[in-house]
Amino acid sequence: MTTILGVNCFKHDAAAALFIDGVLVGASEEERFSRHKHDPGYPQKAINFLLAQSGLKPSDIDHVAYYMQPSKVRKEAFRAFPHYMNRKGSVKFFLGQLSGSVKMGNIPGTMKLHLGESFNPEFHFIDHHEAHAWSAWFGAGCRDAAVLTMDGAGEKDSSLLGSITGGVLTEFKRTHLPVSPGLFYSAVTRYLGFTPDNDEYKVMGLSSYGKPVYLDLFRKIISSKAGGFCIDSSLMDVSMGVHHAVFSPKVLSILGPPRNPEDGEPTELHENIACSAQRALEEAGLSVVKYLRKQTDHDLLVIAGGVALNCVMNGLFEREGGFKEISPFPAPNDAGASIGAAVAVHRVIRPDIPLKKPDTMYLGAGFTTEEIIQDIEMAKLSPSRPENLAKTVANMISEGLVVAVYQGRTEFGPRALGNRSILADPRRAEMKDIVNVVVKHREGFRPFAPACIQEEAGKYFQGCVKSSHMIKTYPVVKGMDKIIPAVTHVDNTARVQTVTRKENEFYYDVIKEFGKITGVSVILNTSFNIRGEPIVNTPIDAVRCYYGTGIDALAMPPFLFVKETR
Repeated sequence: MTTILGVNCFKHDAAAALFIDGVLVGASEEERFSRHKHDPGYPQKAINFLLAQSGLKPSDIDHVAYYMQPSKVRKEAFRAFPHYMNRKGSVKFFLGQLSGSVKMGNIPGTMKLHLGESFNPEFHFIDHHEAHAWSAWFGAGCRDAAVLTMDGAGEKDSSLLGSITGGVLTEFKRTHLPVSPGLFYSAVTRYLGFTPDNDEYKVMGLSSYGKPVYLDLFRKIISSKAGGFCIDSSLMDVSMGVHHAVFSPKVLSILGPPRNPEDGEPTELHENIACSAQRALEEAGLSVVKYLRKQTDHDLLVIAGGVALNCVMNGLFEREGGFKEISPFPAPNDAGASIGAAVAVHRVIRPDIPLKKPDTMYLGAGFTTEEIIQDIEMAKLSPSRPENLAKTVANMISEGLVVAVYQGRTEFGPRALGNRSILADPRRAEMKDIVNVVVKHREGFRPFAPACIQEEAGKYFQGCVKSSHMIKTYPVVKGMDKIIPAVTHVDNTARVQTVTRKENEFYYDVIKEFGKITGVSVILNTSFNIRGEPIVNTPIDAVRCYYGTGIDALAMPPFLFVKETR
């Protein structure tokens, strides 16, 4: 037996993943246990979960794969220091970078303190963008593919273009810091009054409300040439002294001062800025993809890195990139690089054992019926046990109730895919505002995703055949926007999840029953959490969130909790 533990920590989205003989047996973000969103620390609780779930002792771990080479981070900090020496806060940042790289370099010591002296694996430090590339390849079934990674920063790079043929990665081009598509989007996020490395999806959602009034300006800030991203440093300060890019005074003289979130909801100006920035990123990204298409004969493009969370851009790549198939990794952020690092190591040390693609992304913690009963009894709760829970839930949703679902193992990655989800009726236009305000406590411009029966996807979403992980957007079929208004975004698109019974039996049955009742085999799905918190992990997390929000019912198979009043 060969065991490989993939680890990501000391930056953001700390996570761990465990492979046994080429099979990914589990993966989880630390935030699910710590309840600290995007937890940047060491994934101690996630590792503990993986060991307990697999029945392994620390001494059973043969290899540890870490997704970033600390020596490269340290060298980059030294390289950058002279350039930023006169910038305010640069010395503090420089020392912070060194401190972070020291933590990265001392992973063996950190893990021994955690797991004891019997823990004695071989450690492997993996290049950041290679880890992303291998995660995307693995997620697509280890098939030959063109590869694109894009993020804010990984060591000294922000993107990688290449191909994987016969399990061998060939690189064509990298984009080097300070040029970065991720930092560009972080600058937009910061300018619009949101939190970088956290709220980029808000910019994406807001962009659909605006017009590309400032597109020419943003085209000057970000562009592409010969497969590489380009940034105009006179328009955007990619100062590592503040760790995130900011727009130059020249840009601010055109756009005006950054938005203060305390001044209220974003205005039409902010919508237009978000739209213009999103379009400019899409144009640069599409140019890179078209360049990559010319470099390889592969018809499949796999994508990873934080920028791959931009599902609007992924949809554009699928429609116009020239590839027959686009496959973004479902967890393309740094958490997913823990999987990619382990894949990279497995290929080298055990090429004789084929890697097995996971059937689903339900890779996190799960709880038995007995454990759930213990928690219910401890909380002195008395749920019912309907004979046909899926049908009961579908009926409640069709009547306008909001129902949370907690079942099985939690999803790995940022999307709730039916195991830690809040469900509602997509036919009711008002349901978008109800769930945003009463349940999620979040901004009204944020869209919700539709989940649909896979075999009926094309009826509602143009060009959609299969989209299991809500990582691409599709145009809503003409006329269907009137049928499912609560999940149709203002630009007539939707971030679709297709569902099969093999992937998720209970979830599929709920949607199927809802279709029998209403004639619409689509349901509104959003993550089971409130604004600012990670997705619920344990039964207690679920019950606490349920009673603390406007959710009407909680399905925790085989149990059903129902509030007496809305």
